Order: sequence, then C-alpha cells, then structure tokens
Amino acid sequence: MMTAHRRLLFAVIILVTLLLQVGVAGEISVGSVKPDILLTATICWALFEDPRQGALFGFWGGLLEDVFTTAVLGVGAFAKTLIGYFSGELKQRVVSKSVVWPMLIVFAGTLLHELIKFASWTMVGLEQRPPLNAGVVFGLALYNAVLTLAVYPLLGRFAGREEREMLFQ
Repeated sequence: MMTAHRRLLFAVIILVTLLLQVGVAGEISVGSVKPDILLTATICWALFEDPRQGALFGFWGGLLEDVFTTAVLGVGAFAKTLIGYFSGELKQRVVSKSVVWPMLIVFAGTLLHELIKFASWTMVGLEQRPPLNAGVVFGLALYNAVLTLAVYPLLGRFAGREEREMLFQ
C-alpha cells in the first residue's frame, strides 16, 4: 500500500516526465528519432519498484500521453502498461549493479513497445498508422538506452533505501 507521500511523489514524477516528453523530447530528437522519455522512465521505475508499480506508471503515463498527443487513445497506455509490468518482473529475476542491465532492458523494452503499438494499431484497423521502420525503431531503442544513463539514477534518488543499493555504480 502506498502512503500519501508516495502517491504524491508517483504523480509528480509521471507529470514531470509527461511534460518532458511533450515539451522537450521533440527538441532533442536526432534526425527522425525522438526519445521516449516516458517509456524509459516507466521501465526504470519498474526496475526500482515491482511489476504492479511498473504497470501503474506505464498505464497512467501512457494514458496521459495519449490524451495530450494525437495518438490513438489507449494504445500507448496498453503498450506502456505491459512493458512496465514485465520490466518489474525482470527486476525480481536480475540483480546487478551494472549500468548495462538497465540499458539492455530499456533497449529490449523499447523494441517490444514499438511492436505492441504497431500490432495494436493494426488490430484496430488504423489506416493512417506510421510504417514500422526498423532503422527508426532501432535508433529509438538505442537513444532510450543511452537516456537510461540519466533517468535511472535520477529516479533512483526517489526509490526506497533497499532499492537505492541496487543502483549501478
């Protein structure tokens, strides 16, 4: 059960991440690759917390992103919920102080996120969906993995004491 302080912290982190995604991500894009700060934060949060918290972070962050962008409502929430949950499950199976693990998990999570979004758009019959471009998807996964170097330790400052010990050094 989350205390009122943790709930407020959770909401503030999601809102700040959403503002960065909507306002800053476009400015730091490299070519046609715009980082998914919200996805990176979802995965990092799940790695510090648990599957339930990862799924909640992904759901609320994805839903708010869907509302404030021109995305199909619910697709981002669905994809980020799944990624948040499974990233939290990985936390229980992989214990490492290395920076490599969070980066690899974000890289793989980004690839899976893009596949889930594309499959969801296809299933609902979205006619004007963006094409699945392997170069852009791998570029996004690489960009998000590098972004993990900033996001992971920053979110680690807000994690509990036992989770903070797992922070890479």
